[in-house]
Amino acid sequence: MATIETVLGPIDASSLGATLSHEHVLVGMGEDNHHYPWRFDWEATRATAIRELSEAKAGGIDSMIDLTTPDLGRDVEFVRDVSRASGMNVVAATGIWRDVPRSFWTRDLDEIADIFVREIEVGIGDSGIKAGCIKVANDMGGVSPEGERILRGAARACRRTGCPISTHQWAPEEVGRRQVEIFQEEDAPMDRIAIGHSGDTTDVDYLEGLLRTGVYLSMDRYPGAPGRPNWEQRNATVKALIDRGWAHRLMLGHDYAPAPVLAGQPPAPPSGPTRYLFVTTVAAPALVAGGVPQATIDMMFRDVPRWFLTGEGRPG
Repeated sequence: MATIETVLGPIDASSLGATLSHEHVLVGMGEDNHHYPWRFDWEATRATAIRELSEAKAGGIDSMIDLTTPDLGRDVEFVRDVSRASGMNVVAATGIWRDVPRSFWTRDLDEIADIFVREIEVGIGDSGIKAGCIKVANDMGGVSPEGERILRGAARACRRTGCPISTHQWAPEEVGRRQVEIFQEEDAPMDRIAIGHSGDTTDVDYLEGLLRTGVYLSMDRYPGAPGRPNWEQRNATVKALIDRGWAHRLMLGHDYAPAPVLAGQPPAPPSGPTRYLFVTTVAAPALVAGGVPQATIDMMFRDVPRWFLTGEGRPG
């Protein structure tokens, strides 16, 4: 059986269980959590993270892919701590989000790949925690020149290591199409790539076009946000793709991005179940009520993330 790298070390792929495809344990915009740590209440932040991860674990979620990169304030030691305390398996990411550091703007593409490979094969910083996924991001306006460099570096790291790539795209502008083109130009293995935030469009033909190239889709950002499809529309898109025979290439998630608790301000009291449970408690039951077999739901939560992370599984 293949193994999967988590912040607590490698686990047998059979232990992955029900998995959320695109999440965050802690996000520090502008890397404020590293640069201005005095602004935050770290005891309260840790307690909140443990509570939400423990609630998700008790609610049937076994693992999540944490796509937090350095420009999002990645702190793998913090994630390791709360993962151990909660029992949640967490896969950490290498790569870069939308805020591409200037040092990458002119860095040789193979040197970019070297950085990602080092975090995959050796570890992130001095933590000993190895990345199990590569994160890349392109948003409104398409793939910028510096964003393209990250895509190409990630593709080369993927080729060298087999580590999968998960993307952030702006689906309303079909940015995933250009991401796929660049990965193809770099001869990346398409079955090691997931195009993320694909639930932000209801254009099933566009999404099926991506799937036909061999990639996975992460149907995340449940339950939606103003100006984007709501959860019912996201479910309708997922069901349409299932009806077309693509369930074996679909994963589900939320893109939940908790921020640190500000110092001097108590954490907001829970207003309901943690957002990590929306897809399993609301969206998935609604899909079943709409005619999707429970076995298909289980495949999207359990089998597809395992196939994506390991490269071993159902072909086609």
